[in-house]
Amino acid sequence: MKNKFNIPKALLINENIKDSRLFEQAFRHHCPAGGVIRTQSAQQGIEILSREKIDTVFIDYKLSINDLNFFREIQKINLYIPVIVIIEKGKEIDAAEAIKKGAFDYILKDADYMDSLPAALEGIQLSILKKEKDEELQRQSLLFKQIYRSQKWWQHIIDAITDYLFVINQDCRILRTNKAFADLFGREPADIIMKPYYELFGLEEPHEWCVMPKGKNDYCPRSVERELNNVVYLISCFPIYFDEHDAVVYILKDITETRRLKDQVYHLDKLSSLGTLTSGVAHEINNPLTGIIGYTEMLLMKNGDETTKKYLHNIYDSAIRCKRIVENMLTFSRQTPSQKGVEDINDIIDKTIELHEYWLKSTNIEIIRNYAEVPSVSVDRQQMQQVILNLLINAEQAIAEADRRGRIEFETAYDDNSKQTVITVSDNGKGIPQEILPRIFDPFFTTKPVNKGTGLGLSIAHGIIAEQGGAIEANSVPGEGTSFIIRLSQSK
Repeated sequence: MKNKFNIPKALLINENIKDSRLFEQAFRHHCPAGGVIRTQSAQQGIEILSREKIDTVFIDYKLSINDLNFFREIQKINLYIPVIVIIEKGKEIDAAEAIKKGAFDYILKDADYMDSLPAALEGIQLSILKKEKDEELQRQSLLFKQIYRSQKWWQHIIDAITDYLFVINQDCRILRTNKAFADLFGREPADIIMKPYYELFGLEEPHEWCVMPKGKNDYCPRSVERELNNVVYLISCFPIYFDEHDAVVYILKDITETRRLKDQVYHLDKLSSLGTLTSGVAHEINNPLTGIIGYTEMLLMKNGDETTKKYLHNIYDSAIRCKRIVENMLTFSRQTPSQKGVEDINDIIDKTIELHEYWLKSTNIEIIRNYAEVPSVSVDRQQMQQVILNLLINAEQAIAEADRRGRIEFETAYDDNSKQTVITVSDNGKGIPQEILPRIFDPFFTTKPVNKGTGLGLSIAHGIIAEQGGAIEANSVPGEGTSFIIRLSQSK
């Protein structure tokens, strides 16, 4: 069958019913699968177009310009549809005017429209195909834009992750990566795609933890801790199976600080155990000391020559000194809840210095006591000893680093204005740089090498003083020394 077209639905606007029937017969002949909706006014045609999908419109030219401007109304509703005007023979000039107003084409009124209709239908068919093609291209363009935006969105999500993420294939070549991983090596993500990941680490072969799956049941997500370039990472890997291609997602999380804190907690646990051990040893030493002191007193009560008594007095004094040290160790190592009592702060300082006296003499550090008569304060004696001892040890270490004859001064005073007892612990060590001075009370902050300090001494001191209702601050001049000032309220 020749000259058959596929135009599903046409709208015919024509007042002449007979002429409309002839047109419909011709249309169905050339478009067997198509249909025609007929109406007699342009206004009704606009209403039909507003609610139904019409592929093309045929309209009598007179109706397109009489009641309302048909082409302008179509433009108002943003309808882009081929409009064919029907022109009476001999008035072809009207066709040019109609096309100027927006008509797609024209046909001349015919006895049966069989000869005049095919040319217009062919143009309409091509227009519909072009429109469908344009719409398909537009849909594809929109789809590509959505895919692109989705890819960019996911890339932004991945780049927002601060952990180091990369995806490798069976050859350990990088398929995808986030910006953080590329930044780790001073590169851009695009610069390292399809490069062997291990080359970025300066290696010639993959790390031992880089294992590629040989099958879906051969590998499961796992995590390991490894040190790479002096940084400790938690390395997690997740296999991917897509389009018969195997790959692995690797995520490197920097846990250097976490590992350090874990080691600090472990170290603190050992210190706690050491405190328990110290307490036990102190008790064991205390028993024979009691015997030494007792028998020495008995010997002193007997008559003897002066030389013997002198030796016995030396033994007695040394034993008493040992007993005092043991008692201070027991007091310091005793783990009990905070129990405040009215205490003499000068006496607490003295007892703490005695606990550390042997070490101070061995390091040739001069201790200066500059005490004032201060009122008693309400504190936990054991905890205050811990604060003083922490400050004393810090001062010793600062002096050792300064490599000079050491001097540590303990000064007490009473501030009438604030009604507080003020304790100042000063040393002539190397001092604290101003840029780190605000951080010295932070937990685990230390400038000492690994295994030389926990970074907890000053933090614990700060916490204890705060619990006692006081305050502690530090002043330092680099190269000259440091002073710690403690303020405690008077007991009530």
